[in-house]
Amino acid sequence: MQKLSDVKSGSSGQVLSVNGRTDFQRRITAVGITPGCRFQVVQNEKKYPVLLNVRSTLLAVDRGDCEEIMVEVAEND
Repeated sequence: MQKLSDVKSGSSGQVLSVNGRTDFQRRITAVGITPGCRFQVVQNEKKYPVLLNVRSTLLAVDRGDCEEIMVEVAEND
């Protein structure tokens, strides 16, 4: 288990939990990032938001928000 902000570009996996304040949890789940969903990190550069492919949608997620999302990375990545 690791934070979404630590996942390398090109890796994929599954969201395990969404932590943080209630308003953050509502906002992030409203765009499709929910426990159990599959994702792929398209780009993860330290100065920019993390670009994710989630549910056939490209999302840019703030680095601070990624600290609250716990994921499991697929073993073949």
